[in-house]
Amino acid sequence: STLSPSMRCTWSNRFVITEYRPGTYIYLDRYQVAKGVGGLNDCALTVLATVVSHPTATRAILDSGSKALSSDTLGLKDFGELMGIPGALVTGLSEEHGTVTLSGDGKLRIGERVRVVPDHCCVVTNLFDQVHLIDGDKVLETLPVAARGRMG
Repeated sequence: STLSPSMRCTWSNRFVITEYRPGTYIYLDRYQVAKGVGGLNDCALTVLATVVSHPTATRAILDSGSKALSSDTLGLKDFGELMGIPGALVTGLSEEHGTVTLSGDGKLRIGERVRVVPDHCCVVTNLFDQVHLIDGDKVLETLPVAARGRMG
């Protein structure tokens, strides 16, 4: 696996550091992809969302907004990217809904479930009580998020 940029720098100073919390290392996210750490398919954390509306050919609405994806973009222009649908970006958020802008050949159906790679996985993890470990569509295990709500 690939180390996050700050973890790489720290590893060379391993005899000086007494504790390190690698953060995004176990998941990766769109911010790390933008930094060249890996590709979108290397991101282990996704949010499962449902298409609830498709008002135009280039716009769809998901049932996941800032309470699921976070509005923390780390400087990226969008809030997430749909896996397996080229050019499908979450370009707007309300608390409960996300707006997807589609470019290219991406087509979505109302009721379709999609996986969204968030911009900042650290914040998103803290928004949920549990995570599901999956392989394709099969749930292998469900684990609690022990630090849920314990920021600050």
